[in-house]
Parts: sequence; structure tokens; C-alpha cells
Amino acid sequence: MKNYLIVTCLVLVTIFTFSCSDDDSVIPPANGNSTLSGQLKFLDNTPAANARIELSSNTSGRFIYDTCDANGYFFFASLYKDNYTLTFRNTSYDINTSYVSVSVDDDENVIQDVFIRFNMLDDFSTKIFNDSVFFIKMHPDGARIGSNYDQINNLSGYYRSGGSDSISLSTDVYLVPASLNWNNPGVDLSPAYIQSNFQLLFSIDEEPVVNGRHEVIISDSSIIQEMFSNPSNGFAFVLKDTIANKIKIPCVDFSNNDFGLRIIYK
Repeated sequence: MKNYLIVTCLVLVTIFTFSCSDDDSVIPPANGNSTLSGQLKFLDNTPAANARIELSSNTSGRFIYDTCDANGYFFFASLYKDNYTLTFRNTSYDINTSYVSVSVDDDENVIQDVFIRFNMLDDFSTKIFNDSVFFIKMHPDGARIGSNYDQINNLSGYYRSGGSDSISLSTDVYLVPASLNWNNPGVDLSPAYIQSNFQLLFSIDEEPVVNGRHEVIISDSSIIQEMFSNPSNGFAFVLKDTIANKIKIPCVDFSNNDFGLRIIYK
């Protein structure tokens, strides 16, 4: 009886040992041995200080966070071999959520930067002079794209009119002379005066109106760059539509309450 028990115990130990050996390849160690680091920054290369970034496993769906330092650097240690996604989640409506896929192998130290993209070219100041003319200064520094215009597919702006055909976003765009005072121009800023005295930069034609939604889409790379050029005294937008009798300022929302152009990236 005693010998039988000894044999039985040996058999069980042997089975248990082989079971552990068979499963050892799929049971991860206590910690992985790879790292992932990088910098979270805007397109103009300014760092996103103290922002939070997420790392998630594409296999398990599990995720962890790190808080970037003052220079935007993050670091994840003890990672297993896997395919991951780095995510910066938007903190306001004018910033896109950013995703970057990255593969990590065993015993690897991976470096992967993540870029934050603003989704709008906002206005700095705007002044309507009459039904056919408005001035606008853009705020390109707020978009933080630097000179990376090649990453932009188009700029778009909207206006909801409720079905009215009397308004338009179609305009000729001029350079406002640096010497002209917005608050006291000293002249009648009529379309005829602007056409004769200002430098024409480009023209914008609105898309076909659908359900009262007026829209402009700027995809010409030279015009996109011009919009970001930020001339010192802004742009003059002059109505060019021969049917409409009133110009409107493009907005980034459908509520007509936020002047600017939405940035659509490639």
C-alpha cells in the first residue's frame, strides 16, 4: 500500500511537471523586458508638457497610462512582445484624438513620438464693414502646425442659412495694407475701393448649397499656406457671388458661432 501511494504521487508530480512545461510558453513572466518611449508634441515640435498618454495592448485590450514630463517625454517599461496603440485623447473640441500603432519585440527599446493635431484654424479678430466686406486676422500659432502644410488635405468652413439664397461664402480675398486702421480706415471700404487698392491673393467658391448649409472647401496647397501666412493686418474678404447680396463669415460649426476654418488632415 505504501509503495502504491509513492508511485501514485510520483505519477502526479510528473504529470504536473509536464503540464507546467507545456504551458510555459504562453504564461508570461512576471514582467516583460522591453520598453517604449517617445515625445508627445505638436506639429510645430513644441512639447505637450504634463499631458497624459495611453498605451493599450491590441491583443488583450488592457491599457496603462503615463504622464509626460515638462518636455513631453513619456516612458513605458516592462512590456511584453505585442502590438500596441499609443493614444492621446483630445482634451477640448478643437484638438483631435491621436493614435499611433507600434510593435514591440522581446528585449527591444522602441522609440515612437506622437503628434497632437489641432482641428481648426481659428480667427484672432474679425470685423464686418458692410454686407459685402469683412476683415479677418487668423490665429495660425494656435493651430501649432509649423510649416507642415503638406499634412493638410483641406480647410473647410460652414454657414447655415435656413435655406436663404441671399447669402454666400464665395469671396475674393485681398491683403489688407499694413497702414490701414481697422477701427478708423478713413475711406469707404466698398468692394470697388478694395478691388482697386488692395492686392488680390486668391478666390474661394462655395460648394453647392444643401439644405441651407453653405460650405467652402480649400484644397489648393498654395491657398492653404497663404491662409496660415498670418499677414500683419489680416485679410479682406469681398463678396464675389452675383446672386447673393450678403457675405457671411465661415465657421467651424453648424451653429454659426465660431469663426474659422476646420483643418482636415491627410
